[in-house]
Amino acid sequence: MSDGELWSTLVTAIDPHNIRAMPAVLQSTITLLESELGKARTALQEIQPNALPVMMLGDEVTAGAMAAYRKNLVDRASHFVYGTQPMTAKDLGLVTTAREISSDDDDTVVDQDEPMVTMLAEPRPTLVEVLSNNLILDHMAPYLSVSSLLSLAATSRRMHSAIFGTPYVFRYLDLSRCRGAQLPRISPIDERMDESLTEDEFYSGPLRGIFSNLGRRSILQDVRTLILDGLSVPADLVADIVLTDRFNVTILSIRECLHLNERKLMQTLQHAVRPTRPKGMPKVKGIYHFTAKNAPRSPSRAKYRDWWSSQIASSASPSAETRAAAPDSDSSLDDWYKPSGKLLRGSIEDGWAQTLKKCEGIISFDAVLCRGPRHNVDLYTSSSGSGPQPEGRLLGPAIATVALGPSGCDRCHKAPEGFATWGQSPEEQFPLLSPPPLHSSKISAARCPVMPGHDSPLLLARCVDCLTDRWCHRCNKWFCSSCLPQPGRVNIRSLSPHQTAIRGSRTNQTAEAEEQERRRLGPGVSRDCWECGPTCASCKLDSQRTCQGCRGDYCVEHNEGCSARMCDWCNTSSRRLRGDLY
Repeated sequence: MSDGELWSTLVTAIDPHNIRAMPAVLQSTITLLESELGKARTALQEIQPNALPVMMLGDEVTAGAMAAYRKNLVDRASHFVYGTQPMTAKDLGLVTTAREISSDDDDTVVDQDEPMVTMLAEPRPTLVEVLSNNLILDHMAPYLSVSSLLSLAATSRRMHSAIFGTPYVFRYLDLSRCRGAQLPRISPIDERMDESLTEDEFYSGPLRGIFSNLGRRSILQDVRTLILDGLSVPADLVADIVLTDRFNVTILSIRECLHLNERKLMQTLQHAVRPTRPKGMPKVKGIYHFTAKNAPRSPSRAKYRDWWSSQIASSASPSAETRAAAPDSDSSLDDWYKPSGKLLRGSIEDGWAQTLKKCEGIISFDAVLCRGPRHNVDLYTSSSGSGPQPEGRLLGPAIATVALGPSGCDRCHKAPEGFATWGQSPEEQFPLLSPPPLHSSKISAARCPVMPGHDSPLLLARCVDCLTDRWCHRCNKWFCSSCLPQPGRVNIRSLSPHQTAIRGSRTNQTAEAEEQERRRLGPGVSRDCWECGPTCASCKLDSQRTCQGCRGDYCVEHNEGCSARMCDWCNTSSRRLRGDLY
């Protein structure tokens, strides 16, 4: 529709019989509308010259509309004034001046200023804006020390409000590397020491000072996971953390602590779980004490980020790529769920098993009780006689120190006590995994051994007494009581101190000696090497050889100076006879 047709249509619609009677105001309004419609039509044609009747506005249309709007503002820049002086488009920041230089045959240079529309880039977020995000700050806080967080909060008011206003920024507190928590070195006799101080008060002085400082800053009340590994932590300080309302700690780590009286600690824990304890006490639900403080991070947690990235990347084709990207079920599990052998290598003081028994269901530990048949009272007191009683006497509660893995017995691949299945068995049968979780203070997160998408792993662990003469110390195979009812006692008296394996002539073996040799290489274990300990038949074939000189057995791994055919003694003697030694 042309401008004339639009004018005629409007005039006829208003007063078709008297065109000249239209008021001047209406004529000026119509003129203004025509001019604005013309500008809008021109702008739309610049954006989409060949526009379809029906279209979806996308990013290109939006960008074009913004460019047209900016150009319209440039055209109207002369109407903007500041005081009495008119403002140009350059003053308004709408255009930048570009000088175009062109040369012709007469070598004349013409300077021409043309306005160019520039798209201003979005400003990048600053460090303060990034850390002000509660989600980002909550995930970064456990990796920063308290001093670093306080220094960061002192940089600006916004950071101070973000750090102290975000819930649980100080949830995870690790003081194991804090220099102020270390006990200062003093001479044996120091006259400046207060004689009224007790031993526990002196050794707990650095940590009590830190706790007082954090309490004044209202930080101590937000701590849920407290790491005190390797520090001087007397039992009285642990009693304050467990028994008082001053602390709200849920997970406490006191591994390899100095000046810790374990007897007093066990008494404190037994008092904390007494039946007459106050409601809601104790607040501590998990304690790390038995594992090593420098234990490697659980592979399931260390590889979680890579696994999650692979899941997102291969979401379009999850067939074979997902299975290839996911870590192996055995390598991604914690050592408790693999045939790792003896995990708790340190000496465990008597009384801890009874303490763990009393704390079941209230306080969890980084260790579990052995569930072997010899600890089951019902198997010894059952009057039905449906099943055979375990060999040996009944054993009291004991801490499981040997991880046997999910394969079970080497022959029947079962376990008389049954496997502990994650997600199905009682939670008391699963230990806290090292190290403590960073971003959660829940006991379920500290126990969880798997990543999303994996099956429930099996846990089987026993004490050393239940594995006597049944467990290979080299490959961690073991034999249950059904497959090996009466294991032979491992005889170590036949080994002299300088030997690494049993030696003796095999030329004139009797029938009894041959039977012993057959049993030695059959199911069960026997100790033929000082360093290897009790080993199974397959390990003997791998590590033991028969000397061609004395016809005795020797271990190729721990027999220094041996050869592939002779033991160290015969090899050295033959070399001496040949004069090879010098």
